Amino acid sequence: MGRFPHRRLTAAALALSLLSAGAAARAQPAPPPPVAAAAATDESVGRSAAELDAMLGRLTDGSARERRAAADEIIRTLEREDIPVIRQRLLAPWRADIEPLRFKIVRLIRAATDNRPNAEYDLLTLMLSAPRAADLDGAIERVVLARALGGMASADAGRALVALSSSYGALLRQEVGRIVRGQLRDYVLPALIELRNPSEMMRVFMRQTREALRKVTPGEAVQQHDNALLAEILRAYGSIRQPDAMQVVVSFVNSDRAQVREAARWAVTQYGRESINALRAAYEMYEGHDANAQWGWERTAQELYLANDRRRMAEVTQRLDAGLAAGRSGDGNAMLAHFRWVLARHPDMQRRAEMVEPLMRLARELESEDASRAQAVWRLALWVEPEGAHAREIRAAVLFLEAEQSMARGVADPELYDAVLRVDPGHSRARAQRSVVAQDEVLRARRHRRTLGAVGLLGVALGTLWLLVRRPPRRASKPAKAEA
Repeated sequence: MGRFPHRRLTAAALALSLLSAGAAARAQPAPPPPVAAAAATDESVGRSAAELDAMLGRLTDGSARERRAAADEIIRTLEREDIPVIRQRLLAPWRADIEPLRFKIVRLIRAATDNRPNAEYDLLTLMLSAPRAADLDGAIERVVLARALGGMASADAGRALVALSSSYGALLRQEVGRIVRGQLRDYVLPALIELRNPSEMMRVFMRQTREALRKVTPGEAVQQHDNALLAEILRAYGSIRQPDAMQVVVSFVNSDRAQVREAARWAVTQYGRESINALRAAYEMYEGHDANAQWGWERTAQELYLANDRRRMAEVTQRLDAGLAAGRSGDGNAMLAHFRWVLARHPDMQRRAEMVEPLMRLARELESEDASRAQAVWRLALWVEPEGAHAREIRAAVLFLEAEQSMARGVADPELYDAVLRVDPGHSRARAQRSVVAQDEVLRARRHRRTLGAVGLLGVALGTLWLLVRRPPRRASKPAKAEA
């Protein structure tokens, strides 16, 4: 992600919105997040609070140009694993006088745009160019972190931005809106759905955001290609038991995508008895006859799920057998198509280990024809059985192909082959290549020394020649005058 793009915005409208927002108390701490708790994340994977502090410290050193470069680097560098610590920093108590800061930002915008309608400006650039102040430094830090979140395709990033939009007297709500519309887009939907008891201004923000994204109704919101995002949206509807979303949620309980199916079924449990009519309608559509009128919502849901699971398992088993047969007949493309279909719809299938050996055979065949494709097949085999009997051999094969690709690019790194041998000491091809690379290094070192020696001799010769050229010629001696 590069520098945040300028967006068209009516400067007068923004200034008015900043001025009309509710006054915040001095030294206002961040309120508790107004959204449901984000999904559990292992914070140890991302940066620590101390590491983030060290990065943000660069925003206060140097000229405006240097600070802008530091801001852009921070925005590019932060990753999805850093979302927990970013959210914590964004919503930490901020001892700043919000109202004076709000007027200061309004003045910066008016000065930069001359109150022209639809004038373009970048809030971060304006604040970095202004005279240094503690409150502006805090605002700069939060804008940088918010823009970093904008590049992380994650519902948790959306939750953090929505929480920021209602914090600190809504000081940065307009900036959050630009980030959502320009970058994060639909990944903010779960947070908007989960938001409880929003203020009047926050309702306006939510409505405008969803209208800009064209995701106003539940039917529009679930039009997603990202399975993880769709699952988050379904869970969000279930968590608040939104009535007009119930039919939409039930329509996904038999989805062929496992992640989506599990999320929809969880959401149905949150609706509880309210979902009985939607479940009966889904059962009738799926089975072709009415559900037993004596069944409650739980039994109806269970029978609907079992009917789908039986049908899906039969289809998955059929596709797995077809893939194994294609592998035995040597049709690698058909085998891969069947295996990927099975894994997409039933990733935890008990018979998945049967795919490993056919995948390994195909990967070996592809190594001499298409190393990149072979590496992808090796990785698929490792994903299918990461701890199985062949895991060490597969890991070594992946590392060996990485080393070979590096060699093909002209980078002969013996450490890459050492990594293969650490995983599989018996890997004969890696050992042979390691010897070749080591011998090449010796030859290169000899050639390097010879080259340096030749360059040194040439330098001495050129220096001697230069001295000879620069030496002034000797004057001829005058003949002695004859004595009278």
